[in-house]
Amino acid sequence: MGTGMDDTIVAVSTPIGEGGIGIVRLSGKASLKISDKIFLSKDGKRPSKFKTYTVHYGHVIDNRAGKGEDRLVDEVILTVMRSPRSYTKEDVVEINCHSGIAPLKKILDLCLINGARLAEPGEFTKRAFLNGRIDALQAEAVLDIIKAKTDLSLRSALNNLEGLFSKKINELREKLMQVFACMEASIDFSDQDLRGLKRDNIFKTLAGVRHEIEKLISGSSHGRILRQGIKAVICGSPNVGKSSLMNAILKESRSIVTHIPGTTRDAIEEVVNIKGIAVTLVDTAGITDTDHLVEKEGIRRSHVYLKNADLILLVLDWSRKLNKDDLDIIKRIKDNKREAAVVINKTDLRKKLDIGKIKKFFPKNSFTRVSALNMKGVDSL
Repeated sequence: MGTGMDDTIVAVSTPIGEGGIGIVRLSGKASLKISDKIFLSKDGKRPSKFKTYTVHYGHVIDNRAGKGEDRLVDEVILTVMRSPRSYTKEDVVEINCHSGIAPLKKILDLCLINGARLAEPGEFTKRAFLNGRIDALQAEAVLDIIKAKTDLSLRSALNNLEGLFSKKINELREKLMQVFACMEASIDFSDQDLRGLKRDNIFKTLAGVRHEIEKLISGSSHGRILRQGIKAVICGSPNVGKSSLMNAILKESRSIVTHIPGTTRDAIEEVVNIKGIAVTLVDTAGITDTDHLVEKEGIRRSHVYLKNADLILLVLDWSRKLNKDDLDIIKRIKDNKREAAVVINKTDLRKKLDIGKIKKFFPKNSFTRVSALNMKGVDSL
């Protein structure tokens, strides 16, 4: 069977598993014809007779079964959305059945047997794009909505789906088209005095467009953070309170906390919503010189996380002086030309840490003092 736009495609549109409602979606020219074969409404009407944007109660039946056999598959609600007023701009039929592996598979199989093709991943959105229902930016926004982890990322994706970003791009394109038209006119009618086509006006417009493009590019990193979130790696030498800090931020016990150095031997990841940004916190193994095989592997992974981190939280111990492990970590951060947010933990204990010495390594960085054990300073962090 082909994979062209003329095919009628079908897919289960809800997560597989037990639940109240599952949805099987059809899109294409034969959607209504296929539905006629497997759906019977309470009043005996077939989907091809239904008006667009209407919902109907009935049953899915196995049209291969004989009259004396059990033909009933499931009790369903069927929705018809006729072309071009549908997500794909094609005839779309959605069958709401009981969510379970058996009914969903049975209905899907019946659609396939009666002429549909199994949709490829993302093919419904692909058709919406190819049929002019959405543009490329809006197609990306659909995926962003699905993956949104916070209200802020959802709002940003919805704005793109509504075409706000596309509108801005089209406005800039229109300005450039006007500039090209003016330049062509000045060349074609060079012997005439065409007011308004002065070079200064053209350069001014181009400078304005360039400025707007630079703003969009500079804002793209913010958009990436909204879509993907950021990875914040908590690092430091053993027993400085990295796990306690992660638990304090999460407000739950996720990492094991003891007074024994080296408790965390593998990275632990958790996602937390901080002011609308999905932040993946990574509690890494304490970095130190060791001959222990398992600890060595944990430390190797810690270095990998540090290299790929969007944000490094360097945890130091207020109650002791900088040691060799602390200095080695600081050196590695500086050698990699990275910056770190310095978190000074255990401020509930007596001070022994030389703050001035740390500021020499990070003169431009802000320092946050916390007591993860007592939850002091964590909110400001």
